[in-house]
This record gives sequence, structure tokens and C-alpha cells, in this order.
Amino acid sequence: MRSLIESLTPDARRIDWKWIGAVFAFYVVVMVIAASLLMTHRSTKGSAYEMSLAAVACVSCALAAD
Repeated sequence: MRSLIESLTPDARRIDWKWIGAVFAFYVVVMVIAASLLMTHRSTKGSAYEMSLAAVACVSCALAAD
């Protein structure tokens, strides 16, 4: 995959993979924070069923990010 992406870029502009990794890590952190806020919001006003759905959403976001 990396070689495919690099073959599409001009030789003068190399891809900085550390920057891409940092952006991806930032995205993962934002998704985890959003999922935890959703779980907190749901747990203060919802039933156990709704809280379990939020927990499943949180876990699936974390797994998809990895």
C-alpha cells in the first residue's frame, strides 16, 4: 500500500509518514474522547440497554481505528 501511494506522488515531494501517523493517532484520540462522552451522556439519562449500545460503539470505534 505504501509503495502504491508513493508511486502516485512526484519525486520532489516525499510523503512524511510520521506526520500521517500523528494525524491518525490524533483521529483515534478524538474518536475515543467522543465515544466516552457519548457513554457518559447516555449513562446519566438512559437505560442499561442504551449504555451497552454506547459501549459497543466505543469498542468498535477503537477496533476500527487500529
